[in-house]
Amino acid sequence: MSILLNRIKSKLSLKLSLGILLFLLVVFTLSLGSLFIYSRQIVRQQALERANMELENCTQRVNELMNEVEVATRTAVWHLGDDIQPDSLLNYIRLVVKQNPNFDGCSVAMAPNFFPDRGRFFSVYAYNPENADTVVAKIEKPYDYFDKPWYKTSATLGKPCWVEAYAEDTEGIETTEFDDMIVSYCMPMFDRKKQLMAVISTDLAIDWLSDVISSYKPYPNSYCMLLGANGQFVVHPDTTKLNSHTIFGDANPNKQQDLISLGHQMIAGHKGMMNVKVNGQPCVVLYQSLTKAPWSMALICYESDIFAGYNKLFYILVPVLAFGLMLILLFCLNVVSSMVQPLNDLTRMISYIASGHYFETIEFSRRKDEIGRLQNNFAEMQQALSSHIMNLKQTIQEAEQMNQELSETNEQARKADEKKNAFLQDMTHQIRTPLNIINGFTQVLRDDYEAIPKEDIASILDTMQFNAVHINRMVDMLVAASNADKADKAVKIDIMERVRIKELIDEMAHIYNTFQPHSVELITDMQVDETRTVRSNRSILNKAIGELLLNAKKFTTQGYVKLSVKAEGLKVLFIVEDTGPGISESLRATLFSTFEKGNIFSEGLGLGLPVCRQYVRLIGGELKYDQTYTDGSRFIIVIPDSDAYVELHSDLR
Repeated sequence: MSILLNRIKSKLSLKLSLGILLFLLVVFTLSLGSLFIYSRQIVRQQALERANMELENCTQRVNELMNEVEVATRTAVWHLGDDIQPDSLLNYIRLVVKQNPNFDGCSVAMAPNFFPDRGRFFSVYAYNPENADTVVAKIEKPYDYFDKPWYKTSATLGKPCWVEAYAEDTEGIETTEFDDMIVSYCMPMFDRKKQLMAVISTDLAIDWLSDVISSYKPYPNSYCMLLGANGQFVVHPDTTKLNSHTIFGDANPNKQQDLISLGHQMIAGHKGMMNVKVNGQPCVVLYQSLTKAPWSMALICYESDIFAGYNKLFYILVPVLAFGLMLILLFCLNVVSSMVQPLNDLTRMISYIASGHYFETIEFSRRKDEIGRLQNNFAEMQQALSSHIMNLKQTIQEAEQMNQELSETNEQARKADEKKNAFLQDMTHQIRTPLNIINGFTQVLRDDYEAIPKEDIASILDTMQFNAVHINRMVDMLVAASNADKADKAVKIDIMERVRIKELIDEMAHIYNTFQPHSVELITDMQVDETRTVRSNRSILNKAIGELLLNAKKFTTQGYVKLSVKAEGLKVLFIVEDTGPGISESLRATLFSTFEKGNIFSEGLGLGLPVCRQYVRLIGGELKYDQTYTDGSRFIIVIPDSDAYVELHSDLR
């Protein structure tokens, strides 16, 4: 290995060839990488367009089938009219099923005691039996069908509706067999007096509907699924999920939040595309709702299928690229070796100069290649000596200018030192006052504890605690301010904690109410759901909001202090506003500067807002001052939140 390195160092042609090869490798890598990324985007876009077209076709086909059911059912109701007889009823539903071979069956269930001579229950049913060419129509044995979903739902609503998938055999008995699962379109029949006469129900078999939906698959492993109004599986390749499983129940809430989000989007009736993991594999899911029922269709396409041809092309091009680079290396070695031969002559010339003939004139070369430029550079170096004296004078002038700048810098340092001394004096006063209070009350408790009433003791302890908290707060701000420059490098903040916003607001309200003075009340306004969370660091977010609340309370003597929370796009906003004196325009430029106070006689160290902004930035957010608010002061904490994607996506529609 060392022999090869020494040979490379001693051979200029080899080093140049390897340099050219390395450059070409970088160029090829960047070019082909960009090309592959762009082509991958094109492949993905075309795949999504193809998949979306398949989903549109599938959805349209299902809507057409459901429309056929609805039209046939409404037509049946119109033909039957008010004068319903058992025999004509049986013949007509047989005709409905016979004319619509795609239907699984059709039934008419009469209202209680509609035919007094037939008893309380009377229903007829026609269906297409398996492996048979004739339609079976029969008067069913009396059974209590009034609580069946296909009867009760339509009769209660008083209008036609689609009923979620359920399993019943041809005798009306509930089962768990996949072959018996159906969805029904139910329509109530009323007489001229608007009295319920019967409910007609037309059925579609789930297995047949599943075959229709499964025929639309743009890729070998892709499949379609149909969700009901509550997220239950109506159609799915895994038939074991169709009875009582839902997309929410099957998803792990800790690892499959994407599936849960997909389920919410689908049952909300939205249309779109999401990237999710199904069975541990990345997938692209396109979804849209049906127009005839509150159900939603989804097409699941595995990325391994989408990029199968793309990956195959990648594995072919890599060996071809390696072979091409080897050919380029051999060509470069041959060409460069012949090009650098004239350097030997220039080497002898340089050796003559190195022997001490510094004032020997070097002629300029007319050659335009690298060797000619190298000779001309040596000639220019000799001429540069004559201009060196002039450059020295310029250097002296620049040194004088630097001295002047240094003097100005020293003056700035002196002012900074004066500012530091003023701050230390202010800080000493700010800390000494609460310490004196605590020390004085400590002596009182020590000397006259037995003589002091209990309510006075409680008041003394509250005052001591308030001043202790005040000192601790000032120390925390000093520590935070001293670590401001190195916080980003030294501290690793966990901002992936799930913070429940409702609990956070309640805690802030409690802290506000326990901090003196108690002159104004706190108003809280949550414009997000009570179960809403945000990914952040709870401790640091508490400190930031608490600092703003205490600052607002300190300067507000009348009116209110308000804490609001709302979601805006991909962000969560915590807004603290008050009806205090506000901040003048002259002070806004130094609003977040350390050790700056609007009133030098006011309480505080001038660190509240700078430290608060430091806290917010530690968790990836930003603190802003709302200059449009004129009734006091308003500060906004902006926290980025990826979970807001669902709400933002809904608003954009």
